[in-house]
Amino acid sequence: MPKKPAKNGRAGKNHEWVDGQLLQTNKKWSHLKASQKTWIQQATAQEHAAYIAAHDRLPMKRGKEAVLDAVHNRVNERGIWIPYGEFAANVGKMIDRLNRKSKSDESDTPPAGENG
Repeated sequence: MPKKPAKNGRAGKNHEWVDGQLLQTNKKWSHLKASQKTWIQQATAQEHAAYIAAHDRLPMKRGKEAVLDAVHNRVNERGIWIPYGEFAANVGKMIDRLNRKSKSDESDTPPAGENG
């Protein structure tokens, strides 16, 4: 039988009761299951592509924050919990990697109308 939450909402040094669930406050990216990481990577790629389609440019600065927030909302809806700082650090790296990949893909294709 689970212990009842403390009056202050804390359940120890590194845990908190939130909405009836005991959450680990110092959770790391490496603590997520492989399937959760894969799902987050796919959601990031989808949100990245949606941002580019909507704005016709790569997400930089504010755009990157918008993609981060969109992915974080999807992660919360899925019920995956990880501290925002840990999430932002790892998903931010994914967005940067997708941006670099998109830039290199653009430079590999010759402009329309040119015969190489």
